[in-house]
Amino acid sequence: MYFDTKFQRTLIDSLLYERRKNIDKIACSNNIDYKTLIERINLIQLDDLPLERLLVQTEINMDLIIDETVEGFTDEDVIAVKKIKECFERMKESFSVYKEDRSKRERYLQDDFLCNRDLARKIIFHLNEDDNDFISRYKTYLNFKYYIEEPLAAITLRKWENQLTKPNDYRRGCKFKFLVHAISTDTETALQQAKSKPIISTSLITDEFQGIYKSSKFGFVYQPNFKNVLLISNSDCYADELSLDSINFSLTSIPLGPDKFLGYSPIKTCKTMHIEEIENDSKKFQTSGAKDVFEHQLYNEIVLLNDRNTNPIAVFLLETEDTSDVDQAEKLASILTLPLLRI
Repeated sequence: MYFDTKFQRTLIDSLLYERRKNIDKIACSNNIDYKTLIERINLIQLDDLPLERLLVQTEINMDLIIDETVEGFTDEDVIAVKKIKECFERMKESFSVYKEDRSKRERYLQDDFLCNRDLARKIIFHLNEDDNDFISRYKTYLNFKYYIEEPLAAITLRKWENQLTKPNDYRRGCKFKFLVHAISTDTETALQQAKSKPIISTSLITDEFQGIYKSSKFGFVYQPNFKNVLLISNSDCYADELSLDSINFSLTSIPLGPDKFLGYSPIKTCKTMHIEEIENDSKKFQTSGAKDVFEHQLYNEIVLLNDRNTNPIAVFLLETEDTSDVDQAEKLASILTLPLLRI
C-alpha cells in the first residue's frame, strides 16, 4: 500500500475535481478575494515543503555512503548508490522548474486582479495549468520514489536489520539496539490496539539512550524491514493517520487505505535515514535535555506499516526503582509467549 500508485492517482484526481468545483464558485462570484483564492488553490500542495526537505535529506543520506562517513556498506552498495545519485542529479531540477512556473502564474494572476480584467476566465485558466502541473509533478515524484528512494532504502534498511540486536542475543549489561513501541496503557488495551491501526510508531533505543514516548517503561520490540518501514525521523515527527474528509493533501502523503493517509511533520524525516544519524541525534538531544525545543523530543520516531507481517518479536522492560509496570510487562510477554527483555 505504501507505493500504491493507482490508489494515489485516483485520490489526486478526486481531490483536483473537488477543488475545481470549489474554485469555480469563487471565480464566478462578484466579490473575489485574491488571498482566499490562492489559499483554496494551495490546499492541494504543489510547492510541497515536505517534498523539498525529503529531497535534501535523501541527497545527504546518499553522500554519507559515497564519502564513507557512515560505514558498514559493501563496495557493491557504494557503486549502486553512486548510480542512484547520478539519476537523482538529473531528476531534482524538475521540481524547481514546476515551482518557478507556478510562481510566475500566480504573479500574472495577481496582476489581473489589480486590473480587474476578465477574472473568471483568468482564474479557470490558472487552475487548468495548475492541475496539469500537479499531475506532471506527481509523475516526477513517482519516478523519484521508484528510481531513487526505494532502491536507496533497500540498501540502508538492510543495514538497520543487521545492526539491531536479536532478542535471543541480548544479555543484560551488554550493548544493544532495539526498535520499540512504548505502551502507555494497561495490558488489555495494548493488546486491543496492537492491530487496530494501520501504522505503529516505534523508537530506536540503545544502551546509551532510552528516550521513549511518554517515558513509558515497557512495550513491544519490533523488527524493521524494507517493506514495513514508512518513515524514519530523528525526533517526534507527529505521524498520524488522517481521514480524507478534507482536501488538505500533498505529494508526500502516504496512502494507508481507501479513506486514510499518513500525515507527519517534515523535519528531518524520510525512509532512508541512517541508523547512525538517529543514534547520534538522540544522544545529543538526551544530553542537552532538548525536550519540546524546536519540535524535537527526547525520543526518535520510526513509523511502521502495521500489516499482518509486522508483529512484536519481544517485550521490553526498563527496570527502575519504580516497579509498577513489571507485572504488566510480564503478563504481556506471557500472553503472547514472547521473550521478556529486562533492560
